[in-house]
Amino acid sequence: MTNIIKHIENQGGILSGQLAEYIAKTQNIEESAARKRVERLKSPIHKLKGLFSDNQSFIYHSDNYNSKDYFDKLEEAFETSAKRCFAVIVAINYHHGIILKSDLPNYTFSPTSKIKGHLLYTTLIEKLKQANVLLDYDEEHYCLNGYIAKSAEPNFRHNKSIQFVKDLVLNQFANWSRNIGLCSFKTGETNKEVGGFQFAFASPSYINGLVQYKESVPKPGFVVVDVLIGNSTTTKEIDFYLQKINAIRASNPSLKLFPVLILDGVEINAMNKLKKTGVLIATIRELFGESYNELLKNLINTITNAGVILKKDPESYINLMAQLTKLVNGKTNNLRGDLFELAVGYYYGKQCQSLDIGKKVRIDNDIKTREIDVLANYESEVRVVECKGYNYPVDKDYVDKYLSDKIPAVRKWLEKVFPNKKQVFEIWSTGGFDIEATDALLKAKTNTKKYSIDYLDKTDILERANQLQTSKFADILRDYYFKEIV
Repeated sequence: MTNIIKHIENQGGILSGQLAEYIAKTQNIEESAARKRVERLKSPIHKLKGLFSDNQSFIYHSDNYNSKDYFDKLEEAFETSAKRCFAVIVAINYHHGIILKSDLPNYTFSPTSKIKGHLLYTTLIEKLKQANVLLDYDEEHYCLNGYIAKSAEPNFRHNKSIQFVKDLVLNQFANWSRNIGLCSFKTGETNKEVGGFQFAFASPSYINGLVQYKESVPKPGFVVVDVLIGNSTTTKEIDFYLQKINAIRASNPSLKLFPVLILDGVEINAMNKLKKTGVLIATIRELFGESYNELLKNLINTITNAGVILKKDPESYINLMAQLTKLVNGKTNNLRGDLFELAVGYYYGKQCQSLDIGKKVRIDNDIKTREIDVLANYESEVRVVECKGYNYPVDKDYVDKYLSDKIPAVRKWLEKVFPNKKQVFEIWSTGGFDIEATDALLKAKTNTKKYSIDYLDKTDILERANQLQTSKFADILRDYYFKEIV
């Protein structure tokens, strides 16, 4: 038994089936007897159960637990015998170390509703968190244990740029599919469940071959779409989608699917595998054209490196917005709002010494992070700006939370990073503020002495824009942010 314990320790961790084979071979006994010896192992040997195929366990020595060797071997075990777990690891690494909790189910093949014979997605996530594989980066995002993550630190800005581009692409795909009659009008939804599994976008479809009739009543099929952009895509990265489609076809064979995977590039083996499974490979270049493809690349670069670009080459932002307005069809107010921080950053980049866009700050060990939309650093003061580029007014609930939670938390961080500098907090809202929110902000602005508070509506924002030595910026604000606000 001592030799077995030493072998487990030397391995860093091993699957119970592999350990049973080793014992049977080295001790010249039947595998059934070897498996019983594995079952009888006790501390300092421990077992991770409930995730692996064929009822296997991951066997490890207590001295190895949470070490690099332990997680290396655990990841290998996931890849060979717990592919649902491995899909989660692949998805987060593909997204540069961080992923929205609401989006992660899209990149797994664990059902979000109970299906016989399948591990429920919520159960999978809980088990991975208990195993210290999956971590809460903050309230909205997951990341991986540092030994498993391919990035030393999650790249939040790059992740945000990819998320914006994905939303833009799905918005454009919804318009395209509706216009050609592939999807029903106003029925497409993002992060939608079909057949018990979640997809980035799905919509019922009544085209011939998908629609079925029961007693003359049409039953639609579904167009189901996932998106892989912003990284290299190989057979490993597409596996979740194929597994998900196959699982639906096996558990619900009467449900007709039109599977689509949107990509910005894919290696040949992965492409052939998708074709064999009947998946429509929708590359962005082929679907929307080369100009659109280049636009997305520019968007990713600009959002990822917004602070540096807006400070060193602010006119590139003006050109990008003009291109975006020209190429993107349909109403995209929500997506425009996500870019409003760049507009505000353009304004401050003309004046301040240094600029940060979308900076995440964490106070001590609090799991909750606060995002600073625009952080403008001057010689004697620092400005923290909230950017609300939407067509509805900011309400009192938001203002109350902003005043009672966000400002105090960010102030603690500012006092450490920018000691002795005047602190100015602003909210820029293209949709303005409701009456109660205005009253609360006015009261706070009047009564606050240790720092300054200001709030800007449409009129105030345009007034600031007109102070710059360019009419292009004011024109973009009017055309892109205020055009549809009534």
